Amino acid sequence: MHDLRHAHASWLLAGVADLQIVKERLGHADIATTARYLHTLPDADETALDALSRIRNRPSREARE
Repeated sequence: MHDLRHAHASWLLAGVADLQIVKERLGHADIATTARYLHTLPDADETALDALSRIRNRPSREARE
């Protein structure tokens, strides 16, 4: 069972899910417990930078309408 929880958390975080959301899904009381799952993501820093780049380059709401 633990392996399934670990895989679930790892896949969510690899998909750039919010750490707080993963914490709530797993039922952890402390976010530090959830943060331990981040060690499985060797490219997490690059993924975070890519997400930041996407959001910064997104057209404003006014430009989309």
